[in-house]
Amino acid sequence: MGMAASQARLLCITARIHDVEYQAQSIQNAKLQLATQEDRAYREYNAALDAQTLTISTINTSTGEKSTIPANFNNLCSRNRVLSATGENFAIRNKEGRLIVEDEIEEAYYNFTTSGMDDPYQFALFMINGQNMQHLDSVGDGDFSSAIEDAELETYQGLDDTEKSQKLTSLHDKLLELCGGENIYDSNELMSSGDSEKIKEYEETLDNYRKELYKRHAGDINSKVSNEETLPEELDSPMFNYYVSIYNQINFCGGCVSIEDYDGMDGDAASDTDWLQSMIQSGQFSIEVIDENKKTGKLELTATSPSSDSCLAYTNSSEIDNRALAKAEAEYEHKLKQIDKKDKMYDLELSKLETERTALTTEYDQVKKVISDNIERTFGIFS
Repeated sequence: MGMAASQARLLCITARIHDVEYQAQSIQNAKLQLATQEDRAYREYNAALDAQTLTISTINTSTGEKSTIPANFNNLCSRNRVLSATGENFAIRNKEGRLIVEDEIEEAYYNFTTSGMDDPYQFALFMINGQNMQHLDSVGDGDFSSAIEDAELETYQGLDDTEKSQKLTSLHDKLLELCGGENIYDSNELMSSGDSEKIKEYEETLDNYRKELYKRHAGDINSKVSNEETLPEELDSPMFNYYVSIYNQINFCGGCVSIEDYDGMDGDAASDTDWLQSMIQSGQFSIEVIDENKKTGKLELTATSPSSDSCLAYTNSSEIDNRALAKAEAEYEHKLKQIDKKDKMYDLELSKLETERTALTTEYDQVKKVISDNIERTFGIFS
């Protein structure tokens, strides 16, 4: 009877050991699933990081509708750039501070300046008129500058009182007073006087006068200096203003670099949002907001550290992306904590099962020894 009981106990222990081992195997499988869940959480978090691409909020001038589009060079800074919903104008500069522009503008700018010219309005007319105005060949003789001045003077004199703003008239009268003559461009006597304060006042007044004149009558001036046989008289005012602005920006930044210089062997850098973002985050580029002082006309470019994510805040919808990123980080950390909690619980269960298995194995060996001893005592007398 003792042997039968021992054998039954042995069978029960064996079954329990198998059951414990099965539970341990199931828990190990569950731990493997936790690793898979952790990988999935990590991929989801990375996807959230990748989703924070540069964007800009734009507004349709016809319908007033807002939309969000990728913030690449073409959309931010090209001649065909979109209208920002915030009304801001953007500039992109490299780490040397040079302005990033279209290849055509870079080439025209250096051709223009090396020819001896330094005037934003002349540059704008040069660009509007196909960059091949006949006057450019004779810049060294001053023909182009003289043609511009004559066109400005003729335009002003041809305006009636209703077409002349009070500001324009006031600036013109001030220039006549400073020059002491009838021609606002005849400043030889003033320049030879050596009066630096008066000369500076003249130059600032002339600049403000020309800005006011071109703002209102650039088309009339353009028609007087264009080749009417091959070029249109009508001026594209928004494009003219763009060229004036881009010229001033280039001068402010000390030069320009073509976006095409960054194209490399593959792709188009001008339309690549991911590339622009990586250039900003690596400190190679910075996105800056252009501000123009309405009184002095001086430019100011405002930016943060180019290697900082805060630089991305210059694109309107990046604040939304930042909130989404913070949410993704919180969800990722929460999932990791839940996974870690389950992992510790599984480890505890495994520890309990291992303890039980060790005890069962010890008892199994003892019962087996008892059975062996009983067999030896019982059947030893027959040997």
